[in-house]
Amino acid sequence: MTQPTQKLAGKVAVVTGAASGMGRATVRTFVEQGAKVYALDISQDTLAREYEGNDNVVARACDISDSAAVNAVFEEITEQEGKLDTLVNAAGISTPGRRATEWMDDINHRMIAAMKAGEPFNPEFMTAIPDEDFDRVLKINLYGSFYTIRAAVPLLKAAGGGSITNFASIAGLVSLPMPAYYPASKAAVIGMTKSAAGELAPFGIRVNALAPAGINTAMLNQSGDDHVQALLSLQPLKRLAEPEEVAQTLLFLASDDSRHYTGQVFSPSGGAYLAS
Repeated sequence: MTQPTQKLAGKVAVVTGAASGMGRATVRTFVEQGAKVYALDISQDTLAREYEGNDNVVARACDISDSAAVNAVFEEITEQEGKLDTLVNAAGISTPGRRATEWMDDINHRMIAAMKAGEPFNPEFMTAIPDEDFDRVLKINLYGSFYTIRAAVPLLKAAGGGSITNFASIAGLVSLPMPAYYPASKAAVIGMTKSAAGELAPFGIRVNALAPAGINTAMLNQSGDDHVQALLSLQPLKRLAEPEEVAQTLLFLASDDSRHYTGQVFSPSGGAYLAS
């Protein structure tokens, strides 16, 4: 019986946020499909646990908010590979730290309680956001994606083309009750995606974005069931998607199957975002 052809055989990929969630699922899927993957994450210990002994994964600790650190990794890829076929920007944060996460959790709990009681609840975020929180989220979610794209473009050109997929969010497409730094960062990623798609198309480089909603990851579940249920209330499909499902979409976008798609926003959101 003929074995199916691997969709990424001989390809070189970079995946950020590779130590957990959708990034980890993407690394595993890409390797199964024949790629050599440079797995980047800020946590060296977690990377080591996930990928030790996997000859098809090169794990590198990298803070993507540090442009010098990003450039150093891509210089290594230039020396070792001389090309790059696909970049997946999965790294990101929803809040800038524990204090902000606890603040959001409290608001979510009170909002759900008010909804259950049929009472109005109007969370106020804008005047409570300090400069450093806004800066931190934008630095990782937006600047980090920009740094990796900028570093990847020469290698993608050297390969004769390829693909970039940036992680946005449903929060960058619709209004959700949350601090402005997260939707601002993700809406900006969508704008950068569309701009890059136009610029890089002549070089055979496709650039798309993914805008998930309820995905079963640690980042989503850390805020508790109230937050999950609030998100699911927005979705016609009342379940969380698994990271492996999203990885299949990323495989499509990295492979030749998607060679006529660029500048698009794909939203695995259970129907929470219905584009017109």
